[in-house]
Amino acid sequence: MLLLSNNNKNSIIISTPVVVLTLVFITLIRIYCLFVSPIELSVDEAQYWHWSQNLDFGYFTKPPFIAWTIGLSTKLFGNEEWAVRLFSPIIHFFISIILWITTQFAFGLKAGRIAALLWIFTPAASLGSFIISTDTPLLLFWSLALLFIFKTFKDDSYISASLAGTSLGLAFLSKYAALYFFVLLIFWWVIYDKGKELALKKLLVCLISSFIVATPNLYWNYSNDFVTASHTISNANLSEIIINYANVIDFLSSQLLVFGPIIFLLYLFIIINSFFKDPKLSLLGMLSLPIITLIIIQSFLKVANPNWAVTAYISATLMISAYAIIQKHKVLRLLTKFALFINFALSLLILKITLTGNFYPINLKSDPLRKNLGFEILSTEIKKTFDNNEFSKLVFMNRGEITRFNYYLNKIDNKFKNKIFLKTKSISPGNFYEQNYNYNKTNHKKDEKIMIVKRDLNFRNNFSNLTETKFIRKISTNTIKELRKTYYLFEGKVK
Repeated sequence: MLLLSNNNKNSIIISTPVVVLTLVFITLIRIYCLFVSPIELSVDEAQYWHWSQNLDFGYFTKPPFIAWTIGLSTKLFGNEEWAVRLFSPIIHFFISIILWITTQFAFGLKAGRIAALLWIFTPAASLGSFIISTDTPLLLFWSLALLFIFKTFKDDSYISASLAGTSLGLAFLSKYAALYFFVLLIFWWVIYDKGKELALKKLLVCLISSFIVATPNLYWNYSNDFVTASHTISNANLSEIIINYANVIDFLSSQLLVFGPIIFLLYLFIIINSFFKDPKLSLLGMLSLPIITLIIIQSFLKVANPNWAVTAYISATLMISAYAIIQKHKVLRLLTKFALFINFALSLLILKITLTGNFYPINLKSDPLRKNLGFEILSTEIKKTFDNNEFSKLVFMNRGEITRFNYYLNKIDNKFKNKIFLKTKSISPGNFYEQNYNYNKTNHKKDEKIMIVKRDLNFRNNFSNLTETKFIRKISTNTIKELRKTYYLFEGKVK
């Protein structure tokens, strides 16, 4: 196992070549696993792919960078699942390199190498390398912004400040959680710095340049009646707040798996002390602890997903790497080594799950992978039935189904483009498909035939524009072990 400290000057353990080779090897292995993995696209991944087919400066719930990223990879390599996800392991490789450079710049060469290894083996990076999400480019540009801010500390350069702002703007175009960085940077400057390390003019240059880069998406939101803000407010729905301590416990427990169990506890051990060490550590503390605290409050009031605090762990990685070198305490260094070993083991497990499409030897009561299997086979059957019966439209009943079936029906020839719709009871759109592919708002021709795909055989005719419906066939396929995924196909005729 790679050691974090070494007194033998002639040893190459954790030397620069070894770390570089480790990062490259792990990245190549992860890319290979994308090629052979049987795991199909998730709901969000399939929706992001759909967005990438029509590039814009914004979408219903997210800014545009995720669609741009997938659009580039699929333009180059086609619409296969591995191509949709290709940039994920590559971006996490570059994040490791950026954290290496940043930590080395701020705390020394050894700390930089430790940061690179810590990040590449965190469960967040390990799992994040096999799915394409808005977190991935967000973390890349968040890391770059931090690097250029530290560089501004040293050279007091307007160029470094503007590059930091540009990175922040790109982070905003990746995910709106980038706003944490803006707000917390200002708080840190007012509370700790007050111009000592970061001059006010440089801070303003950073903020203004970030605003300029973010302008296309801000204008898109303005042109679309701030649909993203409306959606976010609707999701917040403070009238449905349920105070629940169990949600807090669930969220904190999940962070042991997001960042790694030992390394997360190490972070909690050193965080408070970091605010009083020096400007760099205080900034890292400000860009991590408040984020985690805010999401804890969110989990207490309603619910919080495990990945919502992931941006905090960029700074946390740098902090732990710095303490592993700065502190001479043997226990701290031993725990850092152990944390890296545990994360390395978790990374191998995630690698194995992705490669094989199962959790063996772990026996789960409810296997989450079943949700991402079977759609390609079922899509083939849907396509045959659709073609044989000369249907004009294909209707699904929920977002989880329309996203995946839309991808697998269109990934080869795009034959079903603008033929797939969602039947919803919602008055106001709650997702991209309810806004843009709402069956209730489409134009219909008399006697045209539509195909309806449902999970149950009991068809309740809530299609007010249909004169008659009839059952066509059942389609089914295996997913995990004895579990099967089954759908029922119906024919409807328009009045």
